Amino acid sequence: MIQRLRVTVLVDNFVAAPGLLAEHGLAMLIEADDWRILFDAGQGGVLRPNANALGVSLCPLDAVVLSHGHYDHTGGLAGLLREVSLSTIFLHPAAMQQKYARSDNPPHRSIGMPESSREALDAVQERIVWTRSATKAVPGVWCTGEIPRLSVSENPAPGFFLDADCREPDPVADDQALFIETTNGLVVIAGCAHAGVVNTLDHVSALTGHKDVLALAGGLHLGRATHEELENCASAMASRNCRMLAPCHCTGMGAHSYLRTRFLSMVRDVGVGTELVW
Repeated sequence: MIQRLRVTVLVDNFVAAPGLLAEHGLAMLIEADDWRILFDAGQGGVLRPNANALGVSLCPLDAVVLSHGHYDHTGGLAGLLREVSLSTIFLHPAAMQQKYARSDNPPHRSIGMPESSREALDAVQERIVWTRSATKAVPGVWCTGEIPRLSVSENPAPGFFLDADCREPDPVADDQALFIETTNGLVVIAGCAHAGVVNTLDHVSALTGHKDVLALAGGLHLGRATHEELENCASAMASRNCRMLAPCHCTGMGAHSYLRTRFLSMVRDVGVGTELVW
C-alpha cells in the first residue's frame, strides 16, 4: 500500500494561484511514495509553463496514464515525450480512434488525439501498455481499464461520435480512472468519468473488494447532468463514506455547487497549483 500520496494539479480549467495558466484540460502529477506518474497531459499549451512556475519537475516519470483519447487530455503528450524519459505509457486502445463532437453547422469538430501525439506514441510503441482491463501502473496504483456501463441511473458520454459525419456514436470505451490503495484508504482519480461516476465507483469496488472510498478527485463530467443524476452520484459517494471530493475540469459549476451544498467542507476547490495530500 502507498504510505504517502500527493497529487499536484498542473492543467485545469481554473487556476488556484496567481502566475499560473488555465486551459480546458487536465493533467495531474501523482507522487505515490517514490513513484511519479503523470495522469493526462492537457491540450499542450500550459503543462510545461505551469510545471516550471510551480517548480515541479516532469523528469523522471515512472509512467504516464491517459484517461481517454480526447484532445484536452492528450494534446500535451508530444511535447512531453520529447523532453521526458519514462518507463511506460498506459492507455486503452480506443484512445487512438478518431473522435468527433457534433457542431450546429458542419463540419463537425474533431476532438480526438492530435496527430502530433499519435506520432509521438508511434515512436515509443515498445513502452505502451494497452489497458483493456485493470492494469497495475506502479505498485499500489492501478488503471481501471475499460469500465462496464451497468448503472441504469446514468447516461454516459452523450454527443460523441467516431465518424466525421457524426452518425456512429462513440461510447468512449477508452475512459478509465486510477485507483490508489493508500494506508488511509482508497483514492479514485477520474479524467472525465465518461463512463459515469456511479459506474466508475462500482467498478473500483468490484476490482478492490472495498466499498469505502477515502477520496474522489478529477473531472466528473456532470455539466449537463439532471438533478436526479446529480442525486444518484451524490448518493453513490455518500454510500461509500467518501471523506474528500475534489471535482475539477469538466465537472461543471452547477454540479460543483450542488456537491458543495450536499457535502459542505468535504468538497475541495481545485485549480492549477492545488496540492491534494493523503
